[in-house]
Amino acid sequence: MEHETRRSHRDIKKPFWKSWKFWLLIVAIIILAKGAISCTNYLFSEPPAPSKKVYKLNSDRSVKAMLKHYEPDLKVTEVGGVYDDPKSKTVLVTVKEDSGVDDKYAVKTMHADIASVWKAFKKSKGNSFANIAVMVTYPYENAGGNTRQLKAMTADLEGSKLNELNLKGFSDGNVPAFATKYWQRNDLPTVK
Repeated sequence: MEHETRRSHRDIKKPFWKSWKFWLLIVAIIILAKGAISCTNYLFSEPPAPSKKVYKLNSDRSVKAMLKHYEPDLKVTEVGGVYDDPKSKTVLVTVKEDSGVDDKYAVKTMHADIASVWKAFKKSKGNSFANIAVMVTYPYENAGGNTRQLKAMTADLEGSKLNELNLKGFSDGNVPAFATKYWQRNDLPTVK
């Protein structure tokens, strides 16, 4: 009779909350719920606002940083300026252009580089400058077969004229007409 009242360990059932399978299931549900909540938050959150970093533009270093921020593909070799006097606040940006397929393409690329500098100043609210000058250098080969970067094009723009620049509608081909002063080497073709 004693044997009949005793149950084997297999027949005795533990409460379900003491089972390792139950706790494994709870942990899995919690992980899945957290993942679903974070995924939902990501999908329905607003996209991050575009960078609106403000540059003071009071030194060569700050101008170079601003150009690198707004136009990272631009090959700026040198920046120099006078920043103390607001009436004569000027800056000269030198851009290096590599040799292109031909001179006509190179002139178009130089115009695009100048327009990129102007657009970067416009985006950074750099219209407090009296003059923004851009010089583009281009590789030339001399009679001895040596290649050097020489000044190929310059464009000056009055700071007040920067307000008229339309960021989306400005065509790079309009650089010579829009610039306050424009110069290019005689051996380069005129592109319209």
